[in-house]
Amino acid sequence: MSEQDFKDLCELDEVAEAAGGYVDFHPNSDSEIHYDYRAIIAYCKQRGIEPIDMTVRELQQFIVA
Repeated sequence: MSEQDFKDLCELDEVAEAAGGYVDFHPNSDSEIHYDYRAIIAYCKQRGIEPIDMTVRELQQFIVA
């Protein structure tokens, strides 16, 4: 996960919290890979790590098909 991805994830988390929940991704997104950000945040909180410190292998389990 790049630093920009992490910043985007944090921004999404803040917007979602303010809106009362998470929103669906935009279908015209530039990226073809979409992640379950809510699950990533929970995973990282449980393990005491930051999302930017996740390995590629860890991140792959959160790809939304």
